[in-house]
Amino acid sequence: MEKYGNAASEEALPRELLLGQSEKEIEYDRAGRIIRGQFINVAYFKEAALPKSKYKEDVHINNHTTVWGSWWKDHQWGYKCCKQTICNSYCTGSAGIEAAKAATELLKTNMAHKEATDDKPVLHEEKQLATWGTEVPYDLVLDKRLLAKALKKVTAEDMEAYRMKKIHHDDPMKDFRH
Repeated sequence: MEKYGNAASEEALPRELLLGQSEKEIEYDRAGRIIRGQFINVAYFKEAALPKSKYKEDVHINNHTTVWGSWWKDHQWGYKCCKQTICNSYCTGSAGIEAAKAATELLKTNMAHKEATDDKPVLHEEKQLATWGTEVPYDLVLDKRLLAKALKKVTAEDMEAYRMKKIHHDDPMKDFRH
């Protein structure tokens, strides 16, 4: 008794020490940190250490007074202090909130004005014009007077130079370069 003491007379030992195990499940990650469960401090059985988050908490960046995700609107997270939905943006405070409200009101006013003056654009009859290097459409409208005037300005040498430079799409040697 003097050497080992009397276990029956003292307080009962915790179950973890008696059996060397407990029914509490603890899950660890590869680095040995607790992911799930409760850490039991062997020296002080009554104290339980809470697992710490790997993320920094309550860190305010770019002049914000709240954290990202403290505000939610229209399926978007944001900062509650300035109601911005752009992460890592600079806090504009109440002035930014007022500016956003004014911009929203201006947008609504402009849209209402546009709906009120909903004039359909005047449709002009467009002529089908052929451009150089394209197929000539079957319903091409040409002004015969302007065509005759343009042909008078073009010489035979101009036409021959055009024919020499023109790419013939059916020519098998058209992609061959010197």
